[in-house]
Amino acid sequence: MKTTITSNVLEDISRRLQGRVDPDNKNALVVFNGSNIKLEDRLRELRDLKQRGLNISLGFSFMADKIIDTNRIINELSPHKIYREEDIFKLQDITREYSIIIGPNITMNTLSKVALGMVDSFVSNIIWTFLYQGKGVYLDYTSVRYYLGNETQNKAVSSIIEGHIGTLKSMGAVEISEGTYGNIFVGANTASPIPVNSQETTSRVLVERDILSMNPNTNLMLPKGSIITPLAKDRANEKNIIIDIK
Repeated sequence: MKTTITSNVLEDISRRLQGRVDPDNKNALVVFNGSNIKLEDRLRELRDLKQRGLNISLGFSFMADKIIDTNRIINELSPHKIYREEDIFKLQDITREYSIIIGPNITMNTLSKVALGMVDSFVSNIIWTFLYQGKGVYLDYTSVRYYLGNETQNKAVSSIIEGHIGTLKSMGAVEISEGTYGNIFVGANTASPIPVNSQETTSRVLVERDILSMNPNTNLMLPKGSIITPLAKDRANEKNIIIDIK
């Protein structure tokens, strides 16, 4: 009986440790889908992260190999390793090696699959695995919101898109966009993750964009007299961000 209990406890500890993000691990897996929308801007953001000390490996979906210039991306980012669709069978090894995953051009196909749990391809499967283990997932939804280069005027379509994005956020994925990739790490010469225990600001007006740029499970301290917009409150609730007023 004692042996069985000990074995179960050790197994649970091992399972939890596999999902823990190592703060000294500066290895990131950047996964590309088949979208060229504002891709040059995203590559610039990734080059900046690399200059800050982030070790980058690349993963390409089947459609990425068909649509985007993968050779150019490889030459620009000089990745440590490269993964493709056939590496779907190496999920356990991949998740052990990398602390975070970054999706700079997430498409509707991948977004829908992950949101619905229909993970039958490399990129959707690796994102699902990182979320399942509670590891860092940072996704840029620009390619989804600007399908074929334009925003949709169809309210039903927009609702589906934002609904899936909301689902991934509730699962722990952090949204990033142009100009906010640097929020993944603090400091110009370090790749240490942003602390998730507390953040402090001197701003007296908190808007939705401020919340979207923050990590989930954060305690936010605001000065007395601060104004919080209704949308900011909604996003804070979705991301489990606790807002305190001094």
